[in-house]
Amino acid sequence: MKAGLMTAILALCLGAAHAQTPAGGAGAAASGPAPTTFVVRFKIKVGRNADFEKIMKKLQGQLRDSEPGNLYYDLYLPAPDSQTYVLIEHYKDADAVKAHGQDPNTQAMATAIKDLLDGPPAAERLILVSSKP
Repeated sequence: MKAGLMTAILALCLGAAHAQTPAGGAGAAASGPAPTTFVVRFKIKVGRNADFEKIMKKLQGQLRDSEPGNLYYDLYLPAPDSQTYVLIEHYKDADAVKAHGQDPNTQAMATAIKDLLDGPPAAERLILVSSKP
């Protein structure tokens, strides 16, 4: 599971680093590549929620200093009794996504949560095309 989890995380990060900028909208600004958001779902084994939350809160605190290109890294729980967490992470550009994949804190998190997962995480990458003014 560890190798699969790290492979998935790195593939997402490195794939986004080489992403094409969408035509038009905020993503096509002359200042650089489009901002990128990931929506990642983690299904956690029953009884392991508190352990998972503790690891994720630690990582969130570390990202504040280690990854200035990470604009937010928010963890949600769709319902109080859910075993599936939703992580929404937003990066200013492809370089910031790449930095996240290479950050030792991210790699340590992936190792720390591997035994808490009930299957591999599911991730979706979103590229900002436009936003409210």
